[in-house]
Amino acid sequence: MSAASIYSRCIIGSKYIDEINELTSLGIECITINASPDLEKEINSHADILCCRASDNIIFADNSIAGELSKKIKDYSIIPVNDIKSPYPGDVKLNVAFLGNNIICNSKYIAKEISDFCNLNNIQIIKTKQGYTKCNLCVLNEKAVITEDNGLAYLLKNYQFNVLKIQPGFVHLSDKHYGFIGGASGKVSEHQMYFSGDLRKHPDYEEILSFLNKYNIKPVFNKNRQLNDFGGFIPL
Repeated sequence: MSAASIYSRCIIGSKYIDEINELTSLGIECITINASPDLEKEINSHADILCCRASDNIIFADNSIAGELSKKIKDYSIIPVNDIKSPYPGDVKLNVAFLGNNIICNSKYIAKEISDFCNLNNIQIIKTKQGYTKCNLCVLNEKAVITEDNGLAYLLKNYQFNVLKIQPGFVHLSDKHYGFIGGASGKVSEHQMYFSGDLRKHPDYEEILSFLNKYNIKPVFNKNRQLNDFGGFIPL
């Protein structure tokens, strides 16, 4: 694997060794975060649950990792958020997608710190019923996404997003639940999208490939393991 990275670093859960090794091989420094004792095991180290990047210098992070991140990342302000915990909806306070001047989220459950940030910076809140918003969005650019979620697809098309709706249920998370395409992917260069497993095994592979090609993006993935929701990574 190799890529001309548009990001030099990312935040990722420490237990996802395969993904860390693959992203490192793509030239990205992986800043790891530890699991939270307040979350269910299958998501307790997911970066998209434990933190989110709101701007070029602000990261919101669960209080359990905020101090750790402040030591590792000096060029961002790390804003701690309390009481991120299972079960749902206590675990989705930071599971939001900042795209351009928009934030896509379930506004009922996001952290007050994020709501205040959006109001202060005139960021439009696009409201969805899906609490696991970021998990459900593979982001190609500020106006193009892939999702398994019917509600998100319908909503974002009404906001003039270009959306590819794919079938749910073909991303591994745990023995109990399946994962989501957003948590199994992330853009690693201007023209490359990383997927954490064999994308060819997804029944909508050809449609995904065509949609990526529309934006001159090629998939990068390991063909020797299944597509896995690892909570994605937060690019820096």
